[in-house]
Amino acid sequence: MKGKLNQPQLVLVATGGGCLLVAIAAGYFGWSSLGEVQGQAQALAERKVKPELAAILTRPGGAGAARKEAGEIAKLEEELAEGEERLVGSWREGYVQASGEGQGWSQDPNQWKDRLIASYDRLKKQSGKKGDNSRVILADDFYLGLQEYKQQNPSAGKVPELARQLSVAEKLVEFLLDSKKSAKEAYPTQCLMQSIVGPGVSEADVAKVVSEKSKQGVNSVSYIREGYTLQFECSPEVLYGFIDRVVADPWLFVVVNLNIENDMKEFPKRSEIAKKFSDGKSSGVGSAGATGKAESGADGAVGTADAPNQTPLLMVLAGKERLKVVVRIEFVGWRAAQAGKPPVKAKT
Repeated sequence: MKGKLNQPQLVLVATGGGCLLVAIAAGYFGWSSLGEVQGQAQALAERKVKPELAAILTRPGGAGAARKEAGEIAKLEEELAEGEERLVGSWREGYVQASGEGQGWSQDPNQWKDRLIASYDRLKKQSGKKGDNSRVILADDFYLGLQEYKQQNPSAGKVPELARQLSVAEKLVEFLLDSKKSAKEAYPTQCLMQSIVGPGVSEADVAKVVSEKSKQGVNSVSYIREGYTLQFECSPEVLYGFIDRVVADPWLFVVVNLNIENDMKEFPKRSEIAKKFSDGKSSGVGSAGATGKAESGADGAVGTADAPNQTPLLMVLAGKERLKVVVRIEFVGWRAAQAGKPPVKAKT
């Protein structure tokens, strides 16, 4: 019969129809799964990272671009870590040097006492005597803030902390000695080192430190901060040099408080100025002469050099040549982190 399909043709048509239905079903479910995955990626990106990341992941080649950017970020983090290590490297070395790690004087009371005596004797030889305006003068009772150990030795538990205190105090005094030596003072002014007050170490503190170290490990704390208060008198030029050395040293020092008092709080009266120059040996006698020299500026300072026994006019009028200084400086020691454990911040 014309137009009637034979059996092979019917089988072929049925097979094609079945394939078409399978393809439609697979396409429907496949595309819906892909859409669901994209929706999940969008939600994850918005929740976990940033909304912009979803746009990167869903566009062609987005995953590769994300991997490239992640690699660049990782490289940047590595460079930042290297820069940070270079910065804190000298601070860690400063902590090792200040603490005397691995050396007998930081562990044995007798050796620590010997070092204290040797350090004081060395600084005393470098200092000047009373009336010497060219070098730093140490006060009679000055002993690096460790006066209580002039006649006795510390206990073994105190030595590690006192070793660091001795090193820091010694370094701060050296800053002042070097500043006085290199300062270009308009008029040589007496520089007196009066006192250093360190953090101090009591028996209770020792017991607490030992207990914490036994629980956390010796190197578990990443850094320490210890305060030192210095009191001295000097010229502004010496003070500038001292502060500059403190902040520029490879050890980490932080100036947290600075109090300055001028030795001459008020400008002197004309009658008081006249009394200092009433013998006529200085050029410009009496109040009028003194005032005239003050107006001449530098010439007045030069003229006083011819009268060494007189009180220089610069000292009388300027009122700036000697400052009373009280400064608090903190030493920050960076410890190397214990292997395999993240550092724990110290309490400040």
